[in-house]
Amino acid sequence: MNQELIQYLQKQIQTTDTRLGHFTHDLSGEKYPQRFLYVKLKKYLDDFLNKTSSNRMVIIPGFRGVGKTTLTAQVCSEFKNKNYRTLFLSIEDVRNYFDIGINEILSSYEKIIGENLESVSSPVLLFLDEVQTDPKWAVTLKSLFERTRNVFICVTGSSAIVLQSTPNIARRAIFEPMTPMCFSEYQMIKNKVYPFARLKNKIRQAVYFSSTAEDMYLKLSDLKYQVNNYWSKVDRHDIVKYLSYGTFPFTITMPDEISIYNNISLLLEKIIKQDMPTLGSFDQDTLGAVKRILNAIAENDTTSLVTLANKFDMNRLTIANIFDVLEKAELMVKIPPHGSNMTIANKPNKYLFMSPAIRMSFFYFTGNEGTYLTRQGKLLEDSVGAHLYREFILRGDGVIRYDSAQGGADFILQIGNNKKIIVEVGMGAKDKKQVVSTMRKIKSDYGIVFSSGTLNIDRENNIVNIPLDYYFLM
Repeated sequence: MNQELIQYLQKQIQTTDTRLGHFTHDLSGEKYPQRFLYVKLKKYLDDFLNKTSSNRMVIIPGFRGVGKTTLTAQVCSEFKNKNYRTLFLSIEDVRNYFDIGINEILSSYEKIIGENLESVSSPVLLFLDEVQTDPKWAVTLKSLFERTRNVFICVTGSSAIVLQSTPNIARRAIFEPMTPMCFSEYQMIKNKVYPFARLKNKIRQAVYFSSTAEDMYLKLSDLKYQVNNYWSKVDRHDIVKYLSYGTFPFTITMPDEISIYNNISLLLEKIIKQDMPTLGSFDQDTLGAVKRILNAIAENDTTSLVTLANKFDMNRLTIANIFDVLEKAELMVKIPPHGSNMTIANKPNKYLFMSPAIRMSFFYFTGNEGTYLTRQGKLLEDSVGAHLYREFILRGDGVIRYDSAQGGADFILQIGNNKKIIVEVGMGAKDKKQVVSTMRKIKSDYGIVFSSGTLNIDRENNIVNIPLDYYFLM
C-alpha cells in the first residue's frame, strides 16, 4: 500500500472542514446561496439514510464553472455536521500528485477507517469531484455500488462523463446534469429574489404544450399578475448583467468585469487543455487554435467548416472533430439546418454557446464599449438555445433546428414526434416576419416571438408575441 497516498488522504480528511468552507463561504464568512439542485441532491441523501429509496449513486455532469464543486461541498458539509462519515475529495487533485485511480484511493481510505466499504456498519457518504480524470471511474464505482448497500456515492465531472458511462452504471445511477444558471436562479443567488412556486412550470407548459396559439395566449394572460409581481422586485439592469456573465455562479462575488472575463478565459483554457484531450485526439497546434476558432464563431455562428478550415489552414475533418468534441463537452449547442439530407448538404450548422457569457468574453477582449448594445441579440439567442437544450435535448424530449433560408426563423423546435413550434428571439420590439416566412414552408402548430414587446396574439398567422419577462422566468 502506498504510504504516501495514505498520508495524503489523512491530511485531506483532517482538513475537510477548511476545504469545505472554501467552497461554501465567501471571504467574509457569508454562506454562498444554494442552487436549485441542492434541494434535490439533499433529498437523495435523506432518502438513502432513512432507507426510503434504493438510489445510492448520483452523477452530476456539467462543464467547468457551473458550480458542481460548491453544490457537493454544501451538501457534504450539511451531513458531515450531522456526524455522518463523509469523504470529500477532488480526484483531479489526487491525480496531480499520484498516478493512481479511484480504486487505489478507496483502498487507502479503507485502511484509514479500518473497515472494508462493503461491510461498513454505519453509512459512508462519498463525494468525489472531477472523476473523469480517472479513465476507469465508471468500472470502479459500478463495482463499489454492487459490493455494498451502505455507501452513498455522489460524483461530479465534465459533461463528457455521461459519454464515458457504461450501460451498467447508467442503469444504477441517477444523472442530474448541472447547467449554467437560469435568470430566476441568478436573481435568487445574487439578490435573494425567490421565484413563485410552480410559476416556471406553468409558463413552460403554456408556451410549449398548449394545443393552439389561442390556448397559449389565454394561459399566459392568466399568469400576467404573477409575472408582473415578480418583476416589481427585480432591477431590469440585471438582464444585461445576466446575459453578459450571470449564468456562471462564480461571477457574482467578483469585483469587476476584467476579473470575470479573465476567469472565463482561464475556464476555457482548462476545457481546451484538460477536457478536450479526453474526448478526442488532437495535437498541441490544434488545441492552440481552438480559442481562435471559438472567437470566429462568436463573431458569426453559422460560418461553414470549409470557411473555417481555409481561415485557420486546417483539415476540414479536424475542424469537424473540434466542434464534435466542443458539443460533447456541452460548451456549444449545435443547431442543424432544417430540411432533408439533400437540401441541407451545403448548409452550415449553427453553433451557439451554452452560456452567453462565453461569447461575451470574446466580445469583451476583442470589441469596444458599444459591443453589448450592438450584439445583445446574439447573447439572447445563446440563452434561448441553451434553454431549449436544457428543457428538451437533455430530457430526450425534442430536437432543435433552424431555418437556413434568408429571413428564416431562429429555431424550429420539434417536441416528440408530432409537435412543431417556430421560435424567433430579439431584445427589441421584434416583428414576426421571420416566423411567418418559416411557417409558410414548414407545417407547425404555432409560432412564438420572444421579444421586449407586449403579450399579444396574431390569430390570422397563429403567432403569439411573448414578452421576455415570461421567457426569463422559465
